[in-house]
Amino acid sequence: MAKAEIRDKILALLKTLPKDRIKHYASFKEVQIERFSSDKINDISERDLKLQYNSLRDLVNDKYKNYYKLDDKLLVPKGNPQYYSRLMNELKGESKENIFTAFRTVVFGK
Repeated sequence: MAKAEIRDKILALLKTLPKDRIKHYASFKEVQIERFSSDKINDISERDLKLQYNSLRDLVNDKYKNYYKLDDKLLVPKGNPQYYSRLMNELKGESKENIFTAFRTVVFGK
């Protein structure tokens, strides 16, 4: 494969990544698209590009998430399951805390 072909495959994979749920200063997807779109790609060897393509493909396909399955004992803590579920709901955008519920959480711990 030529460098240009590998670069195009990497860019296509990067565009399939979902948008970040939480706004960050820098997005992995945007930074990598910018990196592989620039002329700096000529400084990277073809072998390294292939390795980066393979790693990105594994990341997009959730290879290691599916290989190392986690059960609910690790995913949902026993200590305070309501706190965990509230955090996950906020991350998913299902429900947001307003000022009153946040105040209640701080005062009563629920």
